[in-house]
Amino acid sequence: MEKGGSVDYRALWMIIFGAALLVVWWFDMFSDSAFGQMGRSVAKWQRQGRNVIALFLPGFSAGMILLAVVDLLSTLNVPDLVTNGVGFVAVGVLLVAFLGFLPIPLPRWMYPEYHLARRERIRAEKLSRGEVVKMPSSGRVAVEAQRLEQIVREREAAQCADEDSSR
Repeated sequence: MEKGGSVDYRALWMIIFGAALLVVWWFDMFSDSAFGQMGRSVAKWQRQGRNVIALFLPGFSAGMILLAVVDLLSTLNVPDLVTNGVGFVAVGVLLVAFLGFLPIPLPRWMYPEYHLARRERIRAEKLSRGEVVKMPSSGRVAVEAQRLEQIVREREAAQCADEDSSR
């Protein structure tokens, strides 16, 4: 929106684009779905550093959304102090996002592999306790989960057989 009431969709498109990138980042980091697996494999195939998913995607999308907020604030004639403050935060977030292209080590919890291993560990613990576990439906994670479930079932069967033979 521009001053004077006519509509400019720039801020809306920036918000939509930023939100879409946040959704892609969430799937890459926290999902075992086919879309999440595809995002991780594409990043690996393109030889992007792990930092692109860990730092660039969330930082760039947050920066885009903040820049859209700056655009909306300036349209609504909010005082310049507030608009400039949000603008400086947006630029700072974008600068941090572009650090995602550098091969610097980040804490392990910022990488998708950490969250994937954590989900697999929790799934294995639940299976070993005999709880019902939602398994991934496709891809390497699904194969690993099915293999893990089979190992747990075989152990349970072996324990039952040992108990029967000792009687």
